[in-house]
Formats: sequence, structure tokens, C-alpha cells
Amino acid sequence: MYDARAIANFMLDYADERRVALTNMAVLKHIYFAHGWHLAACGKPLISNRIEAWQYGPVIRAVYDCFKEFDARPITSRAYLTDWETGEVVAARADFGVDTIALLKATLDYYSGFGAYELSELTHMPGGPWDQVWNAGDGKVRLNMEISNQAIHDYFIKEAKSASIQ
Repeated sequence: MYDARAIANFMLDYADERRVALTNMAVLKHIYFAHGWHLAACGKPLISNRIEAWQYGPVIRAVYDCFKEFDARPITSRAYLTDWETGEVVAARADFGVDTIALLKATLDYYSGFGAYELSELTHMPGGPWDQVWNAGDGKVRLNMEISNQAIHDYFIKEAKSASIQ
């Protein structure tokens, strides 16, 4: 599992190579989709961070906090974290395997065709993981509502099966 900020930085670097601008909302959705497809393909999480249900879809707070200053503007910096061994603040990076790199690139290649709000709509599908948490039975919205990896896994497995049937 990886810190989602390292995934965000990889996505931002790759988006720059492809001349694709990513906003905070877009990068969060790209990470969510990569995480979902990774869960479906590998049966284990891509990121170690928790995913929360917020108004505009799934959010990884650590990533959101790094880029919230950009609001709806394209992100032009990278996510940083503290290296606990040295105490230095460094850009979040990870040594991704070949399969992870391929998944991250494929995710960005596919989903970069959608705008940030379209990506948000994709995460709001009725019965999907976000919908199950956000629209829970009692109708109350709570802060920090976690979307479980199991719910994400089950949804993306279902999506993969329905895509392979068509």
C-alpha cells in the first residue's frame, strides 16, 4: 500500500507529461478510481489512507489538504510529507512496481477525458460506495464518513464484470 500523496504526485507528474491539468477534485477522483480498480484486480488496497464520503464524492483528506489552496484551479505544486527518519519535509514519492505504474497511467489516460464534475458524478452512482455512505438509511450527514475498502472492492468487481459482458 502507498500513501495517497505519493499517488497524487505520480498522477500530477504524468498529467504534466500528457499536458492534462488536474484540479484538487480531479486528482482525488483519479486516485479513487485507481484504488477501486486496484482492489478489483489485486484484492488489496492501493492506498493506505482512508477514503471519506464528502458532498462531491470520495475524498482522501491528506491529499485534499495538500491541494485545497488551488480550489478549482489546476494544481501546480506537489504533495509533501515529513520523512520520519530524517525529519525533513520531502515530496511524497514511492517506488511503484511496473503493474502499479501501468494501472495509474491507464486510470489517468481513461478518466482524464472527464471534467472534475463529471468525475464527481461517476462517483455518485446510485448504489455505489459513496452513495451507500452519504445516503445512509437515517438520512443524516456526518463528518468523516468512511467509505470501506470492501464496499469499493465489491462495486469495482461488479463494474468489471458488467464491462466484460458488453
